[in-house]
Amino acid sequence: MILEMFSCSSSIPDEIEYAMEALPNKIDYNIHVKPILSDRCYKCHGPDANKRKAGFRLDIEENALAKVLSEQSIAQHSISKGKPAQSEVFLRIISNDENYMMPPPESNLTMTEEEIAILAKWIEDGAKFKEHWSFMPPEKPSIPNIENNEWVRQDIDRFILAKLQENKLEPTQAAKKSTLLRRLSLDITGLPPSVEEIESFLKNDQENAYEQKIDELLARPQYGERMASIWLDAARYADTHGYQDDGLRTSWPWRKWVIDAYNNNMPYDQFITEQLAGDLLPNAKTSQILATSFNRNHPQTQEGGVVEEEYRVEYVADKTNTYGKAILGLTMECARCHDHKYDPISQKDYYALSAFFNNNNDSGIVPYNGEATPTIMLPTPQEEKLLDSLHREIGLLEEEIISDKYIADLEQWLASVENIDLNLEEGKVADFSFEDAIEVDKNSLNLDNNKSAGWGGIGGGKTTSYLDKVTGIPDAAIFGDIDSKPLIDKGKDGNGLKFLGDCGIRFNRRMDYDRNQPFSVSIWIKLLKEGEKGPIFNNTNGDFEGYRGWICKLNEDGTLSFQLNHVWPDNAIDYQTTDPIALNEWTNIVMTYDGSSRAEGLRFYVNGKEPKSFLHQDNLRKSLLHGVKGSNWSNYPLIIGKEKERSIQNVMMDEFKVYDRELSVIEVEKLARLETTEKPNNQELLEYYLLSGKNEQYNALLDSLTQLRAKENLVATDVIEVMVMNEKRKIRPTYILDRGMYDSPLAEVKPGTPEKFGDLPLSEVQSRLDLAKWTISEKNPFTARVHVNRIWNTIFGRGLVLTQEDFGNQGSLPTHPELLDYLAVDFMKNGWDTKRLMRKIFLSATYRQGSVASENALAADPLNHYYSRYPSHRLSAEIIRDHALASSGLLSDSIGGPSVYPYQPDGIWKALATRNATVYHQGKGEDLYRRSLYTIWKRTAPPPSMLNFDAPDRYICTVDRQKTSTPLQSLVLMNDPQYLEASKVLAESTLAEIIGPLNEKINHMFMSLISRPADPLELEVMEDLYQDELIVFSRDVSKAEALLDIGDYKIEKGDSVPELAALTVVASTLMNYDEFITKR
Repeated sequence: MILEMFSCSSSIPDEIEYAMEALPNKIDYNIHVKPILSDRCYKCHGPDANKRKAGFRLDIEENALAKVLSEQSIAQHSISKGKPAQSEVFLRIISNDENYMMPPPESNLTMTEEEIAILAKWIEDGAKFKEHWSFMPPEKPSIPNIENNEWVRQDIDRFILAKLQENKLEPTQAAKKSTLLRRLSLDITGLPPSVEEIESFLKNDQENAYEQKIDELLARPQYGERMASIWLDAARYADTHGYQDDGLRTSWPWRKWVIDAYNNNMPYDQFITEQLAGDLLPNAKTSQILATSFNRNHPQTQEGGVVEEEYRVEYVADKTNTYGKAILGLTMECARCHDHKYDPISQKDYYALSAFFNNNNDSGIVPYNGEATPTIMLPTPQEEKLLDSLHREIGLLEEEIISDKYIADLEQWLASVENIDLNLEEGKVADFSFEDAIEVDKNSLNLDNNKSAGWGGIGGGKTTSYLDKVTGIPDAAIFGDIDSKPLIDKGKDGNGLKFLGDCGIRFNRRMDYDRNQPFSVSIWIKLLKEGEKGPIFNNTNGDFEGYRGWICKLNEDGTLSFQLNHVWPDNAIDYQTTDPIALNEWTNIVMTYDGSSRAEGLRFYVNGKEPKSFLHQDNLRKSLLHGVKGSNWSNYPLIIGKEKERSIQNVMMDEFKVYDRELSVIEVEKLARLETTEKPNNQELLEYYLLSGKNEQYNALLDSLTQLRAKENLVATDVIEVMVMNEKRKIRPTYILDRGMYDSPLAEVKPGTPEKFGDLPLSEVQSRLDLAKWTISEKNPFTARVHVNRIWNTIFGRGLVLTQEDFGNQGSLPTHPELLDYLAVDFMKNGWDTKRLMRKIFLSATYRQGSVASENALAADPLNHYYSRYPSHRLSAEIIRDHALASSGLLSDSIGGPSVYPYQPDGIWKALATRNATVYHQGKGEDLYRRSLYTIWKRTAPPPSMLNFDAPDRYICTVDRQKTSTPLQSLVLMNDPQYLEASKVLAESTLAEIIGPLNEKINHMFMSLISRPADPLELEVMEDLYQDELIVFSRDVSKAEALLDIGDYKIEKGDSVPELAALTVVASTLMNYDEFITKR
């Protein structure tokens, strides 16, 4: 039933009318109405088509005003303009009938009388809909015309003052010069001003002294470090992969790129473009490719046994979500499994957007040693010089070894022989016919240290082996499940092996060739059943090391893949044939390689002919055997029918041969037993003549070239790499995934942006570069607003939009929408210049206000929404630590470089991870005093002292840190060795530099730590503290010694140990002072 008093009347219920009288004269749809509808109604009557009830939408005007078709309805229209009592929506909201009322009881949602009144007045006033404020491109608003504007310094202040006057508030008087300098220094550099800097600024009476100080601070390199710290949260930067193993990765060069970008004042549109798609820019520079590591900062798994595609899809989702939150300010992740419930983002929109990130040439699994490809190599200047020299030498030798030079030698050789005998014995190192299985004692086999590589020991007892015709001894053994060992069956010649899966044959003399070494492999196979897939022959270590090594494998569609990998899929040569091999027919497969590290040097043949193929990758730059600094040196044996994790079945194999040289075409044809009456041409004969080792000069040059390439290989393999973006040559299709599940594809989608927010420019293939161009377009409603809001939040501790991560319907409305749009348009029109934007804010009277609130301001605006005063707030975790180091004089000014390991409690890492990040090795010297930006960031165990001050773990994009106040924070400041060490060093320098009385020493500490002199009461309290501590330490000097021994930094104690310890306690106490950790 509808309320009885209303059921027979056209009036509105009394209590709602009373509530309407207290409402503003003008009800704004975006400000007043939409937040109610979004929160209480959109879940069932919003953008999500799958969850929409009764086919009714309240987020679209046409639908919301439509005629009602439900038999249960009382009114004819959902919303009847000007007539709440004739609007079905309103009638249901005020109903008491559980079968009719909205929101329904099971939703556990209700509306207050004020909210119902707002809806009633809005309908009464004509039910005017508006587009959501952030879904429309910003337009420059009119500058408010302010009376009594003596306070105003620039346009920002006009917007602020207009809102203050509207709410009968006034701005606070300007902050003291020392407070303002401290505020500026912390905002721009993340560091406090020095005592000398404060004194100089206070003495500077020039009219433009403040402007000069802003420009000076913005020019300091510490500015880039300060700004980078904020972006690292949004970019989910970490030094480890996360997930279960959480091993180390190399990401710090990208961090340096961010610092440099800010210090060089890179325009924000360029900053975004290079991070999204720097690799796709014309003639992309190394720095532009490095910038794309932004997309790769997400967690990645190293766990064995995972489904590679499942995790790769997760990484694509993370890239998409991060782009949405960090750059657009949208909760894109809400549309992964279904249409967004509140914003006009469909599931199709989500996957169209994700398609831009889906074509990266990456894998779902990170190798234990080596970075997850694609990567960019970043050699040191010394390495680069050496590599350039080696490449020149290799190039010269490759020119010298060109085969045409040996034609005369060939003719002379041909004249000296009656017949060309292709016996294929030259360079053969293994030859298995698998005629019989031989039972041998395990201890008799040569394992070549296979045990150390994790392949398991042989132990005692018998095993099945096979005869190598080159050595004349059993030199292979079954590997895997003994119950699935290959069966002896009729082969190509005599007997062969039938593979049943889960078991292969490993060869106990290692034949692990590196990328500088020529080699060849030949085998006969017969495919017995369609759809089988798996390794034919390989010496890779499986996904644990990115399939490092070389492999020939059968694909499910019957095609073949031939790979040489450092880390697959990008640091590799990767071919795939286009046609399937024949079913139930013997097929000869040959892979031959020249040691050049180029795709053209890897040739492969099917039945003696080069098949049609597609080149997936030609980017082999590092060793096939080991990682950086010799890590993971391959002890993995050559295997047929199986690799570390995968195996093949329903396939016959026979006549397996390995050569330590490249094979010629006519040798390959003989291996394939091609019957031809055609004589080989001169080029084929020349190739055979040289490759079969018949020319000593060529052999010597080839040996020299192989050795030179080996040197280059060793140097290049030790060069650090950083994960970046690199497109696959063959576009990977993208599908809408049912409930977001990787193995439940629905319709295919093409790359695109959310339909509601405008289309990309038309092009044949949309790329990340197209996405970047759309992102920085002035028509894009989000990018400039989001960045301006982030800068405002950085400076004021809160954004003009409080929900930095959500500019959508569920996000908070901007407190000053016109100001936000003014700044966004101004920002774009002036070159996306971040330093200019910040300078503009710093010069405003709004920024210069004091932080002490009047009683009227506290009563009328307790949360300071209207900026009647500067919003004081606690400093970030990084700034607090850096503040202590800087004030004490310990802070290192080194910029960039690998992450460092400052003080941390023992055992935290060991309890939480495996692989190469289990033990925390504390740094030494300068590394203990680097800025917090450079502290090693382990996702499963972030720096605990910073975690206590609300630093995130960086598993996901974080654009606004929570702000807490807990006892743990005080415990950090009181007990962390970093702060106690800083206290003692400050005490030492104060005692040495300030010769005057105690009050001058304490005052110096106040200036160092709080950026102002102490007042009389503070001096009195601190002097009393000093005297009390001096008595304690004088009675027991060992306590003083113990305090002064904290930390690695050794101070000059001299004869004043108790005095130094007492002053250390004073410094430590000041570091626990509210003003030390607060920006006012």
